Amino acid sequence: MSIVIILLAVALGLIPAFIARGKGRSFLGWWIFGALLLIVALPLALVQKDRRPRCPHCAEMVQTAATVCPHCQRTLGQDPERVMHGSAATE
Repeated sequence: MSIVIILLAVALGLIPAFIARGKGRSFLGWWIFGALLLIVALPLALVQKDRRPRCPHCAEMVQTAATVCPHCQRTLGQDPERVMHGSAATE
């Protein structure tokens, strides 16, 4: 009986892990957290802000390591207008 509960907890821990991974967070860390404390991890995973940066040209979410936006195909990096005005890139 206890092995079934452990397997169920491990399986249900995948839910907050996949949600958190989609927001740029650690899959393994959230999987462990979800398996141990699903009742806490699931709401926290749902309300976490997305860590992935936005493209300065089309405002779509892109991967952190991306050099070209997959949506608008423009090169990512410092936008000349933002550099001239001294404002930091948005996260």
